[in-house]
Parts: sequence; C-alpha cells; structure tokens
Amino acid sequence: MQVLVCLYVCVCVWWTLAGSSGFPFNEGRRLALTSRECICNLWLVLKERRAAHFSTEEEEEEEGAMALSLIPACRSLALSTWLLSFCFVHLLCLDFTVAEKEEWYTAFVNISYLDPATSEVRTEKTECGRYGEHSPKKEAKGLALVPTLPQDRQACEPHVRFPPVSHTSASWVALVAAGNCTYREKIRNIATLNASAVVIYNTGSSSPNETITMPHPDTGDVVVIMIPEPKGREIVALLEQNIAVTVHITIGTRNLQKYVSRTSVVFVSISFIVLMIISLAWLVFYYIQRFRYANARDRNQRRLGDAAKKAISKLQVRTIKKGDKETDSDFDNCAVCIEGYKPNDVIRILPCR
Repeated sequence: MQVLVCLYVCVCVWWTLAGSSGFPFNEGRRLALTSRECICNLWLVLKERRAAHFSTEEEEEEEGAMALSLIPACRSLALSTWLLSFCFVHLLCLDFTVAEKEEWYTAFVNISYLDPATSEVRTEKTECGRYGEHSPKKEAKGLALVPTLPQDRQACEPHVRFPPVSHTSASWVALVAAGNCTYREKIRNIATLNASAVVIYNTGSSSPNETITMPHPDTGDVVVIMIPEPKGREIVALLEQNIAVTVHITIGTRNLQKYVSRTSVVFVSISFIVLMIISLAWLVFYYIQRFRYANARDRNQRRLGDAAKKAISKLQVRTIKKGDKETDSDFDNCAVCIEGYKPNDVIRILPCR
C-alpha cells in the first residue's frame, strides 16, 4: 500500500512539473519571433512612428504580463509539491501508527499456602503476570507443580514428568523456567499432561521484574502467563520445602502499546527525502529557465537597439536652408514630429516604400 501511494504521488508531481516546464520555452520562442519581425520591419516602424510607439507599449505590457504569469505558476506548483509531500508523509505515519500496535493483558497472580511455622494460611496477590500473545484471557486455578527432575525445569523435553496430583480431578498449574527452547515447545509438552495453566518465570533478563508477551501459536486453550524471575523462584523454593502452593490467575489490566519500528522510520525518511529532492530539482530547473529567459530577453532588446541605431545611421542626413521647398507653408510636415520645417533643421530622409 505504501509503495502504491509513493508511486502515485511521484507521478502526480512529475506530471505537474512536465505540464509547467514548457511555459518558458514557448514564451522564449514567441519573443524571438517578435524580435525578428521587428528587425525585418524596422523601416516601416521608423516611417510610422506613432503606430510603432503604441505597438512598443503593447509589447512591453505583454512581456510584463508574461513575467507576472510566472509568479502564480511558481507558487501553485511549489504549493502543490509541498502539499503532496505533507499528505504523503502524513498518510505513511498514520498507517505505521495503526500497524505498529501491541495489545497485552496483565495477570493477577494469587498464591496461597500453609505456613508450617505458624500453621496459618498465607495469601499473596500481585499484578506481576502477563498473558501470552496466543493465550486465552481467562481465569485459571490449581496446585503449582514443577518438573520432577531438576534438569527438566525448563520443560523442553517431550516426555517431561511432573509429580502426581493427589486427586485425579484436581486441576494443577505447571511452573517452568524460560530458556533453552521456544515457548511453543514448552507449552505443547505440558498441554499433553492436561495442565490447566502454564506459568513461565523469566530468566536471564537485565531487569529482575521484566515480563514479555510470549508468542506461542498453535498451543490450544491452555492459559499461559509469564511472571518475573524473583516471583517464580519464590514459588519454587516453597515447593522444594514440600509446601503445597495454590495459584489463582485472574485477568488484569488491558494495555495498548504503540511504537514505530526502524523499518518504518527508514521508509518514511527515504520517501520524504525523495520528495525533497524532487522539489529542489524543480526549483533549480525553474530558476535556470528564468535566468535563461531573462538573458534571452536582454539580448533581443540589445539586438533591437543596435539594429535600430545601425539602420538610423544609414539614413541620409540633410540640413534645411532658407529658401528650400521644405520651408514653404504648403509643404508636408515632418512625419515623425508632425511639425513644420525651419531653416538650419537637421533632418533624416526616410526611404519611401
């Protein structure tokens, strides 16, 4: 799903870039064509000064409008790129937040036994257990038993043996240590002996009171919990003194833990970096085209100015003298300044075409 969203966003960004990249080139070609037409028709422009003046103003307005049209195009494209980037990263983060969840339940462990020194029944209830991932979340009760042989305390052997229960109908709870094999193997070895629950105490952990949510698929309906190592060794010590211990397991607190895995962080980071590179590449491309367009416009303007000066310099220059026909009142006025000629005026003779 994340890959499809990434491809969709990249295609949208690329389509937007491709759709807007042709704008400067089209305007550059139109400007070059206008420049060539102006050079070819220079004599006509000089002959009809008024029309040329208004035409120049229209061209300047057109160029100004063209330059201004680049601004909203830039803003809209930049906004769309950043908006797509934000939405894409937001969707990824939401998806990973939903995917990376762990639901687990604590378990109340109530142990009761007869103290041989005082002949009193002692009861201890603590919320120190945690249900296994695939364990049914329900109560369980029975006499606590450990494997008969000390080397089988981890219940990794298929034929592990436990002390017999006094009554065949009495329920019992297996107490074994973690390690040496998978949780699934331990539980399946014990489930064949009809235990009502399996209590695994954690061993070798950096924290003495640490418990985890054990994965144990395909282990049936047996209740499975984990308790801290000190609590497990406390019960084992009582059993080694031939003290009968009854364990009562009840459901505790529901917990919902959210976390982001390293793979998710790397994927989101790479996706965001790719979109940032696309945005930066577009900005570089845009400013390069803008610089080229400005240089082309300046070159065309300079070329126009040079061509106009060169054309004007080739026109024949003449000084009006007193008595010339141009000084007559019925002679035509100046075609450029729309005024009559006076003696000592320096004029340029325009070719008639």
